[in-house]
Amino acid sequence: MMNKRVRSSILGLFTALCSVAQVPDTFLFNELTFLRQARDYAPTVLSSNLEVDIQNQEFLAAKGAFEPKLAGKYNLKNFDNKTYYNKLNTGLKLKTPLGIKVDGGFTDNSGVFLNPEANVPVQGLAYAGIEVPLGAGLFTDEERTHIKQQRLETDAAALLNTLTVNDYLLEAGESYWDWYGSILLLQVSQEAVALASNRLNFVKRKNIIGESADIDTLEAFINYQNRQTLNLSAIVKWEKNKNYVRNYIWLPTRNADDLKPEVDMKYEAVFPDSLLGQQYIKSHPMIKLLETDSLVNRAGIALAREYFKPQVDLAFKLQENASDFGQFDYSPAENNYVGVNVYMPLLLRKQRAKAKQLQYKEQIISNKKSEVSVRLQNAQRTYYRNSLDLKRSVNVWSTATVNYRRMLQAEQTKFNLGESSLFVLNSRELKWIDAREKYIKSYIMYRKSILRYYHSLGILSAVLAQ
Repeated sequence: MMNKRVRSSILGLFTALCSVAQVPDTFLFNELTFLRQARDYAPTVLSSNLEVDIQNQEFLAAKGAFEPKLAGKYNLKNFDNKTYYNKLNTGLKLKTPLGIKVDGGFTDNSGVFLNPEANVPVQGLAYAGIEVPLGAGLFTDEERTHIKQQRLETDAAALLNTLTVNDYLLEAGESYWDWYGSILLLQVSQEAVALASNRLNFVKRKNIIGESADIDTLEAFINYQNRQTLNLSAIVKWEKNKNYVRNYIWLPTRNADDLKPEVDMKYEAVFPDSLLGQQYIKSHPMIKLLETDSLVNRAGIALAREYFKPQVDLAFKLQENASDFGQFDYSPAENNYVGVNVYMPLLLRKQRAKAKQLQYKEQIISNKKSEVSVRLQNAQRTYYRNSLDLKRSVNVWSTATVNYRRMLQAEQTKFNLGESSLFVLNSRELKWIDAREKYIKSYIMYRKSILRYYHSLGILSAVLAQ
């Protein structure tokens, strides 16, 4: 009968193990895998990428200023059985990136009351012309400046995207390490509760047979309660960090509950040689963004100064009877149109004020660049040194944990032999637990400091691509 019960228990245990084995395997992912999935799938990053696409379209729209434009105009007026006028004007207009305007087309006008200057040959009039700015607008104008600025804004959008991703990956990485640290601390607190529970039961048994005083039982019970309180605090912190890290988990094929962190506790950071050459500071996205803003502003200054000059536009057209259009027999000395437009504000208040404003803005950008450069350099140096110091702290607490463990084991042996007190044993154990907690916290701070170092260089996204 007993053997049958044993076999039944073993069979039940085997069935339970099989059912557990059918649960989907957890997916272990390290810091690199975690950050890559955040970079590839997080809505914040995807939206930032779309901002770059939007700016690319803005640049494409700006280039539309130099697209050929087909134009046509037709006017007809009939009254009292008379055709007052019948006017048709069609053509093609083009503004070149040099500021020169080119147009050509066909005009056909007729009517009883047609303005004499609108008279054209019976077959119509063909024309081809050019308009050249000789003063303001010769070197740049609103359209050319706008295109140049939009091209620069495209570069700025890419830099802003890099900064956004850089900041987001730092937030995600820190949440990952807070989550992992809370898991380790929870394990320590659970083990501490188990040790306190076992010791309480041990002291109770000794008290029953008279080998331990009642006060020892009370002390063991109080220690067990303290461990439970610390465990509850660790559970709360773990729950908080577990829920927070889910804000950065966007794997489309995985449930957040199936993911577990995988960490190499012997990790050694690799630091780029940037403290000597400082090439990373000069190429930092924030510095590049400020330089791009400066270029956009300088384009505005050049445009404002362009209109310090008088506006002189020269237009010249060749005209010919439409019936002779295919012969290309134009007579520039006879059949032509010449026009000159001159415009010059006397005091230039608007233009000078605009240029002055942009010059002030240029100084603001320069000041900000200097400040940001110093801040980035100091942040880089700070996180570099912090990472090295924290790594030494990790090594110290790792060794201390091993030594405290050995002392605890020796004290436990003495206690079992009745050569030590419960107070001393608990003190040894608390120091061992405290050393483990400090080791974990130092390691988490070390890994977060490395992330902040790469973030200070603006290369977190680039690191993931390697």
